[in-house]
Amino acid sequence: MPLTHFTDRHVVRLLATETRRADTTPHELTRSHRALGRFLAGELVELFPLERRPIQHPQGIRDGWRVAGEPRITLCCMMRAGLYATEGVREVLTHAPVVHVTPRRRSGLDESDLEDLGSVQGRRVVLIDAVINTGASLEPILGQLRERGADLIAVLALVCPVATARRLEAEHPDVHFILARISENQYVGKGTTDTGNRLFGTLPT
Repeated sequence: MPLTHFTDRHVVRLLATETRRADTTPHELTRSHRALGRFLAGELVELFPLERRPIQHPQGIRDGWRVAGEPRITLCCMMRAGLYATEGVREVLTHAPVVHVTPRRRSGLDESDLEDLGSVQGRRVVLIDAVINTGASLEPILGQLRERGADLIAVLALVCPVATARRLEAEHPDVHFILARISENQYVGKGTTDTGNRLFGTLPT
């Protein structure tokens, strides 16, 4: 599937500016991650069919919409930096179950995480993270989901280096990559630059 990103979209530029500021507070940063998660969820649902449902309108019962089979979509939150982006996605997909996992570089999910994930046979699985750097943590999970029969795999992330994004697109053509933006910057999460530290206020002193 073609990789989709919104680097030049005005709303993404505005929200991403807040995530890139060194002087933002952890709480302000979490709000920006949620907002970007909501934005990505809006693009994600374009992949899924909608179905009509009755709603109580001020003028009586009317037709509304919902994502068809939404409980069959699993939101897989990549801990810990993916937490608040996942919360933003949940504001759109309110009935999709959420599983929190901690990926291991080059080995994917361990048995405990796979047990929490449960059967993905025939399910649509959405992996959500803040940053994809090299893909070393992500790619083994893609293989695990394929082996377990996931019907659709999508990856949502707030940012990814250009070179990594293009490689992932070429090497995983069956995966939907939906990225808020791509960047020429290579992300190294150490100390004060680590996204999790910035989100949770655990910056080294």
